[in-house]
Amino acid sequence: MKKLIVFPSDPMQAYLNLGQTYEYYEDYFNPGAFFEEVYALSPWGNNDMETHGKVTYIKEKPKNFKNVVADLRPNVVRAYGGYHCADWLAMSMIDEIPTIVSVHDTNPALIFNSVKYTDNIIYMAKCVQQAVRRKVDVSDKGEWVMGNRVDVNLFSSTPNATLENQLNEKFGKGRHILHVGRKSDQKNLDTLIKSLKYLPEDVSVIFVGKGDFSPFKKIAGSLGLSERVYNVDHVANKELPAWYSWCDCFCTPSRWEGFGFVFIEAASCKAPIVTSDIGPMNEYLTNKKDSILVKDYENPEAIANAINYVFENKSEVDRMKENAREVGMRFSKESVDNQEIEIYKQVIKTGPRERKKIPFWYRKKLEWKYRNF
Repeated sequence: MKKLIVFPSDPMQAYLNLGQTYEYYEDYFNPGAFFEEVYALSPWGNNDMETHGKVTYIKEKPKNFKNVVADLRPNVVRAYGGYHCADWLAMSMIDEIPTIVSVHDTNPALIFNSVKYTDNIIYMAKCVQQAVRRKVDVSDKGEWVMGNRVDVNLFSSTPNATLENQLNEKFGKGRHILHVGRKSDQKNLDTLIKSLKYLPEDVSVIFVGKGDFSPFKKIAGSLGLSERVYNVDHVANKELPAWYSWCDCFCTPSRWEGFGFVFIEAASCKAPIVTSDIGPMNEYLTNKKDSILVKDYENPEAIANAINYVFENKSEVDRMKENAREVGMRFSKESVDNQEIEIYKQVIKTGPRERKKIPFWYRKKLEWKYRNF
């Protein structure tokens, strides 16, 4: 019987609040039902233990994770994220059980030194791999680059006349730029707002995502653009495809990304995409083939020129939208599931690698760090 233990990076309730379901995470943690049993260990939760489908959620203190791993004897243990989950994995290693850390972000602050003690690493993009290699020595690891999965059946071009009328009534009947992402410096809201100065007055931008919008609202006000900027805290996952399909341009000109999930969602929905010419976006998107990629993404006028190109070249953009759908299909659930299953097969077959020895002082440091979790 094949067993897997995972360390999720956030409380499950945080994911459920975003509109995901336990069924979604049964598929996410157990691609293609490859494992007969999956256990998610976390210091957070409403109950000490609950089971949904083949996934059992166990609430436990990080200092006790190793005991749970020893009792359950899984075929492999996986940490989702190169930060605190990588620490927990380092605290919980059993000599004969192989381990994986999946790293999802290029931010060096989210790549902890504990990554160097795992057997294997999955990177969400080549740029993430480069970021990890700059931070820690991974020369002795099994390494794979594997993108995230998108439900291409849900995320497809889905015109909805009723919703479109509602959105036009709410945001006006001009042309609409859609930005999806956290309200943070990473997502470059400030430059997109400033780009409105160089765009026709019928163009507005809608920002969808959690976070403090007040700094960006202040920027819009200082430029006299308040009436062309809208803030939306949340759109249910099942409704997002209609928003992508409705917008005249999808533009999230990120300063950095780990995988860029929203770009694959938008591509799957055939949205006209404008984004930054950086990894990982330029690893799967190609300028003027399926999107417009902007090298000078800190320049509001350069962003505006790219958006205007989308507005003014309908036939070319229609072709790019069809090509974008093909990009989305490369990250279909079936495709990524098969890739992930092959990784698990190789990891289980290879077993634990010759690991770097975790110093006693480092283990004690981790125990102290998570003593109050």
